[in-house]
Amino acid sequence: MQMLQPELKRYTEANRAAWNEVMPKHQLAAKEKWDTLFSQPSYVSLADHEVKLLLQIGLKGKNVAHLCCNNGVELMSLKNLGADTCVGFDISDEAIKEASERATLCGIDCQFVRSDIYEIDAVYSNRFDIVYISAGCLGWMPDLRFLFEKAAALLTKDGVIFIHEIHPFSEMLPFDNSKTSDTLRIIEPYFKEEPYIEKGGLDYVGNSEYDAATTQYWFIHTISNILMGMINNRIRVEHFSEYEIDISAGHHQIETMKAGIPLSFILIGKRIN
Repeated sequence: MQMLQPELKRYTEANRAAWNEVMPKHQLAAKEKWDTLFSQPSYVSLADHEVKLLLQIGLKGKNVAHLCCNNGVELMSLKNLGADTCVGFDISDEAIKEASERATLCGIDCQFVRSDIYEIDAVYSNRFDIVYISAGCLGWMPDLRFLFEKAAALLTKDGVIFIHEIHPFSEMLPFDNSKTSDTLRIIEPYFKEEPYIEKGGLDYVGNSEYDAATTQYWFIHTISNILMGMINNRIRVEHFSEYEIDISAGHHQIETMKAGIPLSFILIGKRIN
């Protein structure tokens, strides 16, 4: 069900405030590192299995939009892999500021736009060969159907959506900082319509504790909801693969256990005209 605009804005603006609050803490922990790494010519931060699939669908000369681009390191990696026009969108003012400054500092030709993903300007419609979505984006999105409607609108004819995301199955299991000793015990439901409401901090980068002045809303989307969100917007599923690799920064213990549990996935779809 598509939410009414005021309800969407209540969630997205709250999450905007939460991200603006935590970004300085993330920067304290990692900004200098990323600036140094991307000062190296052709540096790429993406995992090998992801790069392999990106190169298979073809990046060279392609125009790429990155939804929820955060600090820009993934989009700059796509640029360094041969993409042409690269535009990142994120709701956080502080994230866009950091990404823009890094691109300028490192001489990487990427554009970063501060926007609610649901409100990306129509001037960007039908301009991109690839819409890229990376770890953590979907969980901040209250309405998947509307998200994929916006993503499809950005694509050119036969354009591709590439998603590398946290597997929703892993959301049922304890995080690394959980107090439980049974790491593989299911503690949360797979099917959950209401968001998790968090008043704690978001600093998964520096792992610092702080008294957050903001509230954040995290939504769980099942695999079927993700697939149907694409299908209902005339996006044909072309590839789906699952991995025991943690990209959430929260399930490293389970990854090292080699427990045979899906922690991430890659989903590729093509726009049907």
